[in-house]
Amino acid sequence: MQNSKHEDAFLKMGVEYFREHILKLLGIEYSYEEIGPTELVALTINELYMDFTFKTTEENLYIHIEFQTTNNSEKSDLRRFHSYEALFSHNTDAKVITYVIYTGGIEKTKGELDCGMYTYRVVPIYMGKKNADGIIQRLKEKQTTGNALTEDDLAQLCLTPLMGGTISRKDKIKTGILLTKNEHNDMADKVIAMLYTLADKFLDGIELDEIKEAMSMTRLGQMIMDDGIKIGEIRGEARGREAGKKEGIAETQKKMNSLINILLTSNRTEDCLRASKDADYRKKLMDELGLK
Repeated sequence: MQNSKHEDAFLKMGVEYFREHILKLLGIEYSYEEIGPTELVALTINELYMDFTFKTTEENLYIHIEFQTTNNSEKSDLRRFHSYEALFSHNTDAKVITYVIYTGGIEKTKGELDCGMYTYRVVPIYMGKKNADGIIQRLKEKQTTGNALTEDDLAQLCLTPLMGGTISRKDKIKTGILLTKNEHNDMADKVIAMLYTLADKFLDGIELDEIKEAMSMTRLGQMIMDDGIKIGEIRGEARGREAGKKEGIAETQKKMNSLINILLTSNRTEDCLRASKDADYRKKLMDELGLK
């Protein structure tokens, strides 16, 4: 199963939050001034889109971040990254360092390209080599002792479904949701929405049902249930209250999945967070996006 769209959406869950927390966890530590451009235009080819660029406080230096969920064509990918760097450097008159974050179990890549007189290199980061088991155990113990999870803890929890370890992806997502639901803050809601989006993409059948059950115990999940029950009760008068409730909940879950996916893939994380709490705003967004 190809996961690139949702994995990218997961890792793009808010540019500033990503820059200030996730990058540090991945060992990419710089002081930043601003977010850099990501769209490159060359007259002879199509528009090119980089994932992220950040201007550092170091003189004339940008950090370029790319996400890769496959490595079927390493040379082609490296040529693409090289093109990004060359055009970006030409347009900004700046130096560029490219970090490639590999997910999906990728643990080894070439990382360099023979360009004749010189060798082009990127800095690879392999999420598959990171062990999610230890992170999950540590955060469980932290909550058991009555300590709240920090933003860094939540960021690490977000990354666990992409890491290695003995715990299945389903259990990483479920454990992440159950741990996060005990944290009553805006960031926790955002993390739960991202974990549920991953579940919707990665899992199906009984595994997905198990995640939905875990979701029902969260504030976001209860909101989905409440909306579904309201719809179902109206229909239940004509076709049976219980059947109507089930249909209403299923329909609302489907629309909420679509809404969350659209908002997260568009980097509209604040809209996603507000929609999880405000029913009127949620309806407004659904109307705006045609989710009738």
